[in-house]
Amino acid sequence: MQGFLRLVPALVVAGALVLAPAAGPASTSDLELAKSGLNQAVARGWLERFDANRYGAIAFRAARAIPRLPGSRASNLAAVLRLVVAQRSQYTRQRALALFSMLDLNTRYLSRRWLPRSGTDVYDEDGVVYRSFPGYGLQFHPLGNFARLAYLVNSGRVDEAGWLGQALADRGVPRQGALTWEYYFPFGGGSPPWTSGMAQAAAADALSRVELLDEARRAFLSVQRGLLVWYADGPWIRLYRFSPLTVLNAQLQAALSLAAYGQRTVDVGASSFAVRLRSAALALLPRFDTGYWSRYALGGGEATLHYHKYVTTLMRTLAQRTEEQVWVDWYERFQRYLDEPPKITARRPGNTRSGRPGSWRTCSR
Repeated sequence: MQGFLRLVPALVVAGALVLAPAAGPASTSDLELAKSGLNQAVARGWLERFDANRYGAIAFRAARAIPRLPGSRASNLAAVLRLVVAQRSQYTRQRALALFSMLDLNTRYLSRRWLPRSGTDVYDEDGVVYRSFPGYGLQFHPLGNFARLAYLVNSGRVDEAGWLGQALADRGVPRQGALTWEYYFPFGGGSPPWTSGMAQAAAADALSRVELLDEARRAFLSVQRGLLVWYADGPWIRLYRFSPLTVLNAQLQAALSLAAYGQRTVDVGASSFAVRLRSAALALLPRFDTGYWSRYALGGGEATLHYHKYVTTLMRTLAQRTEEQVWVDWYERFQRYLDEPPKITARRPGNTRSGRPGSWRTCSR
């Protein structure tokens, strides 16, 4: 992963920052709504009073900081506060922890510096990943977190992996026996909180690597509950719960993640489900192939270079792990698209159909 910014030293400094006295919080209505939601959560038995008071103090510090910050630092922090307030009727223990920890980190970070460029990842003291989305501040990012957890395990950083794994387990929201990790900002037409089948599959794999086996099993269970699109040839992972968009990289990555989880935990159901995902992918792969490049989503335009390379890498991994020739063939085909130079054809001057004499167009890569 790229663009990481180690934040632990900065948090120590920012936590000690003393703001000048103010006449009152910048967003009294948001603050009051947050407190109302916290009180309601205590009344429902979702939160202990101690935790509600702690979260209320975080909301107060954010509201007090906003009018003292310049430009986009203020607007990004205000946006995070509004997103936290928007979930006030759902402050369960796990969700409140995720939301108010995110608000706390944004307050401390933006009180000292500008928001980093889009896509940059920032870590808190437990290694939890928050990704920069200008306009929405630093957002808790499930897929980024589980990719980070797998990276720490693969790098032999056992203690860091253990801390992050437990921090993520504490933020998993229970739903009918399953566990989900939520995104708390609007994206692609979806309203928060929303979930991702790809992230849930990655969660099952990553959590099993740090022996959080019950949480890993419940992450896999969530994939089969509302995070699939069904075709005649089999199931397809929903990249976004709110969208039926059929994305190639999400299917291939989920198939790899669930196969690894199933093998590691001897979960026969997960292993067989991963086979079904691979079979569905093979059945639809010709529709993702333009003959010279890949499509990002079914029926859509060409993938970017980044996503074409990503899909090609996933195919190579599938070929290595399954030892199936069909994946070797697809990998070699997509890899060839990267290696072949583009072919250009020219229209002759005076082409009345185009209306643009002498115009050029790219026919293939």
